[in-house]
Amino acid sequence: MTYPPQPPESNPYGAAPGGGPGGPPPYHGGAPQGQGDFAAEWGIKENPSRPRKVNQLTQLLWVYAAATVLVFLFSLIASATAPWWYGTGFIVGGAVFGMIVGALAVAVAYFITRDKLGAFGAADPRTPLYIGLGVLGFFALGGFVGGWGLGWYAALGALLALAKLGAIGAAFYLVMQPEVEQYLKSRPGNMPKPPQQGPPPGYPQQPPPPPQTPPGHPNM
Repeated sequence: MTYPPQPPESNPYGAAPGGGPGGPPPYHGGAPQGQGDFAAEWGIKENPSRPRKVNQLTQLLWVYAAATVLVFLFSLIASATAPWWYGTGFIVGGAVFGMIVGALAVAVAYFITRDKLGAFGAADPRTPLYIGLGVLGFFALGGFVGGWGLGWYAALGALLALAKLGAIGAAFYLVMQPEVEQYLKSRPGNMPKPPQQGPPPGYPQQPPPPPQTPPGHPNM
């Protein structure tokens, strides 16, 4: 007996099946694609299990975090080479605060790669991303106002601030893309949990109360 040919399985991201152009390579067993590779799991480099624009989004967040690390290193050099009369506490303090903001960029990448955006309870998983990117863009403006007494440090700080603003602008663009929206909404962990109906699992059920006997009515 012969069977009619079956249509190929649909691909949610428009990639060609079987590892063709535009799609991930076929999986032949073993660990899932990207698993076991720290850089791929955390979005530092491309992960075949995620769409290309989602990979670009997480990479831009890591670019932002790397820029804050560079600012911190340059602040240490500036404080060590500055004249004795030049107060360097503001430079170093601002760079340390920038490292905290850089950690926020890493946290945003974590929520994307681990499908944890549903923890914020938003109906659209992109809402917390818009808020986080807005905060990162606001604090990136601080790179234009620090270290003006040291010409080279001010110039480097302004260039790195431009790099961070460019990364945030590109990240905003990627978040608004349909490919990213569909991927984020397709992950169960990015959606809020539905409210529980009834007692939680394992909660003992209370037996119904016995029927009440009307006054003056004899008990059977």
